Amino acid sequence: MIIKKYNIELHRLDINDLELLRQQRNSQNIRERMVYQEIISEQQQLEWFNSIDNFNNLYLIIHYQGKKIGVINGKNANFEDKTSEGGIFIWDEEYINSIVPALCSIIMHDYNFYVCEFEKTFIKVLKNNVAAITFNKLFGYEVIEDSSDSKFYNCVLTKERYIERINKYRKSITNLYNDEGVLEIENFSFGNVSDDELIRLYSNLPIYLKEKLNSVLITEGRITL
Repeated sequence: MIIKKYNIELHRLDINDLELLRQQRNSQNIRERMVYQEIISEQQQLEWFNSIDNFNNLYLIIHYQGKKIGVINGKNANFEDKTSEGGIFIWDEEYINSIVPALCSIIMHDYNFYVCEFEKTFIKVLKNNVAAITFNKLFGYEVIEDSSDSKFYNCVLTKERYIERINKYRKSITNLYNDEGVLEIENFSFGNVSDDELIRLYSNLPIYLKEKLNSVLITEGRITL
């Protein structure tokens, strides 16, 4: 699956990018900003991938200007409670302080709140990661748990609060990218996914979400879910 918006492409993580992700995740400047900071082995990475390569988790490699620059995710999706968890890290130093991470986050939050129709999304942020705390407050995240013996904050963002915050920025984004409105199903494509993978990854999604994906698959002349 590929999502295209704001001149950015988000490609669903597959095994071909697993070693790239592991190497970047193990770099010191990335590890020190993560809740889990141990070095990850090839076997651990493969076991992790096998545990998340399903319809409850969506990890996306960020492609920008022909380069793979980071990863963003929506994980542990609960379609009954309408919740998920999220995270992002950029390994390409050229883009860490650019607008690209914010645009990727808007795409992912739009996916959660408009496509999946979730009501809340959660994150964990290290207390000493001031940049991440500031970044996530821009979207409206609020601390819901601040234990004195914990190294990180548990934070939540509701759909209503996200919409209130992000609508202030959409006009400016539209002016920059001539790309109006929220993420829509038309921004999705599945040309890089085999029929078997389509069934394996997406056939267990809720009916309302499969119907949205089917509208794309029909346009592409693919099997439907």
